[in-house]
Amino acid sequence: MEVSAEESSEEHSGDRTKIAVGVGSSPNSARLVRWAHHAAAGLRVEWIAFHVDGGVLMGGKDRERLEANLDLARKLGAQVSTIVGSDVVRALIDGAKAKSATMLVIGRSGLSRLGHFWGRATISDRILREAGPLDVVVVSDSKDVGNDFTLASIRKTFSAPFRQYGLLLLVFALATIICLVLAPVMGHRSVAFLYLAAVLFLSLVSGPGPVVLLAVLSSLAYNFFFIPPRFTFAISSPEDILLFGLYFLVAAVTGSLSAGLRSRERLLQRRDREASLLLAAAERLSELSSIRDAAAASAKLVEGYNAAPAVVYVVGDSNRQGAFFASGAENLEEIDRKAAKYCAEKSEVCGEGTDRFPDSSYRFIPARVRSSAVAAIGFSCNRKRNNFQSGDDELFAALGRSLAMFVERERSVEASRIATLELESERLAKVLFDSVSHELKTPLTTITGSLSALRDEAIGSNPSMRQELLEGALSSAGHLNEIVEDFLSIGRMESGRLKLKRNLTEARDLAEAATAAAAESLAGRRVNILLPENPSDFRLDDVLVVRLMKNLLENACRYSRKNGIVELRLMPRDNGLAITVADEGPGFGDERMRAPFAKFKRAEGDAPGGLGLGLAMCRGIVEAHGGSIAARRSTGGFEVEAIFPNCQGG
Repeated sequence: MEVSAEESSEEHSGDRTKIAVGVGSSPNSARLVRWAHHAAAGLRVEWIAFHVDGGVLMGGKDRERLEANLDLARKLGAQVSTIVGSDVVRALIDGAKAKSATMLVIGRSGLSRLGHFWGRATISDRILREAGPLDVVVVSDSKDVGNDFTLASIRKTFSAPFRQYGLLLLVFALATIICLVLAPVMGHRSVAFLYLAAVLFLSLVSGPGPVVLLAVLSSLAYNFFFIPPRFTFAISSPEDILLFGLYFLVAAVTGSLSAGLRSRERLLQRRDREASLLLAAAERLSELSSIRDAAAASAKLVEGYNAAPAVVYVVGDSNRQGAFFASGAENLEEIDRKAAKYCAEKSEVCGEGTDRFPDSSYRFIPARVRSSAVAAIGFSCNRKRNNFQSGDDELFAALGRSLAMFVERERSVEASRIATLELESERLAKVLFDSVSHELKTPLTTITGSLSALRDEAIGSNPSMRQELLEGALSSAGHLNEIVEDFLSIGRMESGRLKLKRNLTEARDLAEAATAAAAESLAGRRVNILLPENPSDFRLDDVLVVRLMKNLLENACRYSRKNGIVELRLMPRDNGLAITVADEGPGFGDERMRAPFAKFKRAEGDAPGGLGLGLAMCRGIVEAHGGSIAARRSTGGFEVEAIFPNCQGG
């Protein structure tokens, strides 16, 4: 059974597949070994390399190549085994089955070149016939693989018109010689069947012109050389007149019918190739996500279909200039570039074979969507290479429509994304402006009021009132400084310029510093602090970690019920430190939970006040330490956990 590599991969990817490959002294064995290695790596399965020792002595070079191939298999991770047996095929198949292999790899170059014709079976031919339950994968093991001797290969060989007429003369000459030799034995009437067989053979591999011409030539030769009186075009017998007429009619009709069938066959093949191209384009474009990749893939499809260079030019938009996509697009001639741009701008066919830019190496077809073109598909249609057909323009125009729709869709998505970003930027700017305005107004009002009051001599001469006003002003100034520091810290975190100052510190010291910093928010609440049973040091930026804990504690107080319990836990975890702040409140709403650590993120139901930077700073501090942070609802409340990895000890 012969299967392709893709089919085998899909079929056995879920089974216990094991790949076997035969290794010999042939240079092609190295390619088979590498293919088996890549297939086994892709399927994540074991593979085996077999060498069958048939008892034949090898020369020095053959022995060296065999050892090199076996060493290559060992280096690539194969199980190498040597099997002794006079029948190489049976030994290889039995050895693969004994090792529970399910797939056997053979080279295409080992197959018979006789195609459907009878010939001596090769080792690869026998493996295909006798493999039984083993899946046989035939792969290309040589850069130069010859054509099989089949009817299709013969047709391809004689596809050129001058070769067909040369074959016509050869067939006519051979048929005439054979008929002259056999006519004394068979009789002149039986010779007609030999000529008819020659006409039938030529109709299988040639076009209609040579077939009809052979029918005429064979009729004249049959009359001249074989019908009495010989060596004249006269016919004396009524039976011979009837036979000649029937022969000419059968030969002519046979040639015409055969030519018609060949024409329809070529038309079906062309339509099949066109449908395959458009289907491949639709499948390929559906897998891609960028205009660059789609244009390059389209150029490659056209190049493969036309067996000639191809290029795709995509018109630029407001954000970028137009660009060419193809292998070697940077080496395009200036006239080719002008032709492509003209085709896309004017939405007209131009280039080779047209009145516009006829000296261009490419014929450009506009890729239209609605009435305008967004790209131009260029393909080489040199008629000397006979690779241009009249329907190519319509075919590549259909491909262009698929490409144009892809380009328009991607540009619409990009425009929508840019519009969304602009709206989000405007929203963030408004939130920032409103938040900053609100947060700055309160401390500035306090500072201004305190300074204005101190100007009054009666108040200024009162020590207690002066002290109270100064403390209020200093507190408000400190709050302003915190706001500015928050903005600077967020900027350093997002730009990657935040530098950590790691120090050895204990969990207890961190907890005491954080609760002292958040003392105002924690007033009137019960705070439970859980610390490690065995005190140990942690290497952290203690200032930033205390700031993180302060923000989490203040956040817990803001979103939990009044007089509720707030719990602070600092516990070792995986050679690091886990800091958890839990409260008895409901936590964030569903909308806020989608992005709890986004800056300036506020949603309906959030507590008033604040810039929305606290949790964003917490995330930045944790990530700067290489850790992670998460917010979640817990039984009876809500908690935020920050994990600082690999920081325990010195």
